[in-house]
Amino acid sequence: MKKYVALISLIFTQLLFAAPVIVNAPIQKLFIPSGYDNNDNVEVIVTGFFTNPCYARHKFTVDVVDDVIDIKITALSTLRVDEACMDMMIPFKEVVTIGNLQAGDYTIFVNKNTANEIKDKMKVNLASSQSVDDHIYAMVDYIDLGFVGGENGELNLVGWLPSDCLEFDRVEMIDNGKDVLSVLPIMKRVSDFCPMKLTPLNIPVKFDTTRFKSKQVLVFTRTIDGKSVNALISTENK
Repeated sequence: MKKYVALISLIFTQLLFAAPVIVNAPIQKLFIPSGYDNNDNVEVIVTGFFTNPCYARHKFTVDVVDDVIDIKITALSTLRVDEACMDMMIPFKEVVTIGNLQAGDYTIFVNKNTANEIKDKMKVNLASSQSVDDHIYAMVDYIDLGFVGGENGELNLVGWLPSDCLEFDRVEMIDNGKDVLSVLPIMKRVSDFCPMKLTPLNIPVKFDTTRFKSKQVLVFTRTIDGKSVNALISTENK
C-alpha cells in the first residue's frame, strides 16, 4: 500500500513540475506583403490569439520544396495540474523569415493538416537588377500609429539616418487590396563619403483605408538591413 501511495505521489509530482508542452499555435491569419522579387529576403506575418496566459510563443520552422512553402508555428503550454489559467485573449504575431526565393508562384501552408491550417498564394517577381534591393530603404525602428491606431489613414515611420551621405527621397506604397499595405521609405545617396552619424528620422505617411476589404490591415515596412518592421491597424470604423 505504501508503495502504491508513493507511486501516485511520484506521478503527481512529475505532472506538477513537468516541462512545458509543445503544441500547435492557435493561428488565425496569414499576411503576405506584395512586391517581393527574387533578390529580396521574403517575410510573411502570422497572427493569432492565445486563450489564456499559460500559453507562450515557441518557434517556427520553414520548409520550401519546389513551389510549396510549409510553415509550422508552435507554442508552449505551461498549464499545471494544480492551477487554472484565467480566460484571457492574448494576441500574438510571428514574423516568419522565409529567405530568398526564385521568381514564381508559391503556395503557402501554415500548420498544415491541423484544425487551424491556413493556405494562401504568393508571387515572387523577377528582379530588375542583380543588387540585393533596387533601392536603399530607411533605417526604421518602429511604426507610430498615433492616438487612433492608424484608423484615420495616418502613421509615422520612426527611425534614424545612419549617415549624412543619405537623404530621404520618397515613400512608395504597394497594397494587395485586401489586408496588407507595404510602405517603402526610399533614400537617396548624396555623397560618396559616408561617415556614421545617427540623426533622428520621422517620415509621415498617409493612405486610404477604404482600399482594404479586411477589418484588420498589416502595415509592412522594408528597412535598410533587409528585414522589416510592421504593425496592425483596424479599419472597422472606416
